Amino acid sequence: MSKITVMLLLWAGFALRLYRLGAESLWYDETVSAFLASLPPLDLIGHTARDIHPPGYYLLLHFWRGLAGSSEFALAFFSLSFSLLLIAATGRLARHLTGSRAVANWAMLLVALSPYQVWYAQEVRMYTLAAFLGLAASLCFLIARPKSGQARLLYWLGYVLCATAGLYTLYYFAFLLIALNVFWLIETLRPKVNREQLSTFLGLNLVVLLLYLPWLPIAWRQATDPPVPPWRTPQSPGAIWLESWSALSLGQSIEPGHLWPVLGLTLLLFFLGLSRLKHHLALFLALYTFGPLLLIQLFSLMTPLYHVRYLFTYAPAFYILLAAGITKMATRINIGVTLTATAILLGANAFSLYQLHTDARYQADDLRGAVQFIETQWQPGDVILTNAGYTYPAFVIYTTWPDLERHRLVPYQPPTKFDQPMLLQGGTVAGTPRLGWGDPRSDFYAMSATETIAALEALAGDYQRLWLLRAYDTVTDPTGLIRTWLAEQTIPLEDQLFAGQSNIRAQGFLLPKPVPLNGEAVDFADGMRLVGWTLPQQTWQAGQVVPVKLGWQTTSRP
Repeated sequence: MSKITVMLLLWAGFALRLYRLGAESLWYDETVSAFLASLPPLDLIGHTARDIHPPGYYLLLHFWRGLAGSSEFALAFFSLSFSLLLIAATGRLARHLTGSRAVANWAMLLVALSPYQVWYAQEVRMYTLAAFLGLAASLCFLIARPKSGQARLLYWLGYVLCATAGLYTLYYFAFLLIALNVFWLIETLRPKVNREQLSTFLGLNLVVLLLYLPWLPIAWRQATDPPVPPWRTPQSPGAIWLESWSALSLGQSIEPGHLWPVLGLTLLLFFLGLSRLKHHLALFLALYTFGPLLLIQLFSLMTPLYHVRYLFTYAPAFYILLAAGITKMATRINIGVTLTATAILLGANAFSLYQLHTDARYQADDLRGAVQFIETQWQPGDVILTNAGYTYPAFVIYTTWPDLERHRLVPYQPPTKFDQPMLLQGGTVAGTPRLGWGDPRSDFYAMSATETIAALEALAGDYQRLWLLRAYDTVTDPTGLIRTWLAEQTIPLEDQLFAGQSNIRAQGFLLPKPVPLNGEAVDFADGMRLVGWTLPQQTWQAGQVVPVKLGWQTTSRP
């Protein structure tokens, strides 16, 4: 593979991934990454033990953050870096499997220009790291098999380290390891059992298991008893395959099925690629991408596991098969047809990239804007509520308040200071008591309808105004209990909608309550009368802001 060609492809991929990197707000998942990366390592590990992802990526991001900073650009550049390694590793695997420089170059080009790849290369999440580790583990295993001596041991060590690191990065990495090990087991057992290879195969995976053993009980608990509210909905097999194929072919910035001819073209290239390769290589690449997807569908019969983002980890082999299909089309069919087909495919990808950066439907949720809006509106005597309480990382990341205090909405805790901001984290209304495993440190918890209303009523008695970051409440409050209470018991002040797919809103409410008649009424000019006031019963220190609430009446018509 020409070094110049490789460098040109890497620079092209780098340029596409660098464009508008960090320009948008971090969305919820990304704010979690940024928040966890800001914690001390031991606190980070403890927090992930109560969450749904392992700590590997977050630990690496923590150290990267210490070097590069905490801006959206700096944090996303970490993902971009592994995306570039992914381009190079895809070409290396393609060349190793096919021996063809043309297939390797086409595979690198397809990964470099793929809107699906660009999307996650710019996201502050673990997917590019997991995908790279999967390719690295596969390359180490494949290269080691025909070698001997010290070189073989080094590649075996590479496989063990990459496979273990992948499991500590993303739980869905296990589906890739299962699919790959099924293939390697088949290869070891045919045409007859190779005892030496079988013992090596079993020994390597035993070492991986032993290295993962410290985290295995946590992973098992998180998989069998998730601490989070259910958010995935079951999908039909047809819908899953259509969305998956569309994402691999065109990215997520074109609705599945909107460009059927292009999906048909990638299907043709896929099967041409399979037919170009030897049977065992074709099986390896097909299992690499679609074996894990089948396993996800199988496990989804018990609980929904599928989301199109998780397919990203298994995507590189798909582009190798398309590349093999393009080269076969060029040699077996017609160069003109091949040029036309590739122009259509690359043009469709260019259109998808254009949509990714210009279509409002694909903007990230503007949590940054929502937090900044609430921060500018807040004044002493106000309280802030996140109805999906686990969205608090957006405030931690984006607020300029150095002293933001956080508590759960339930059980309600009366305020001790009115001149400093307070953030209350809502739970899941009528959720299962197992949410968060009942751990008071968890981001996820259940609250009954009675507890929720009691907390809101107590809150209304203590504060003057409520600022609500409304996000994902169809998950945490599916019956709209909090929305209904606010509509019936408060006076709306603000309702700002922010960009993004989740319809993030920042809403303000006045919390009215009777004002007792303290002393004589006092008449003022212009028909205004002061009829009373309230003052929180506590000792005030010099320099504190005292939230006095005044009650006024009009004595004449304006």
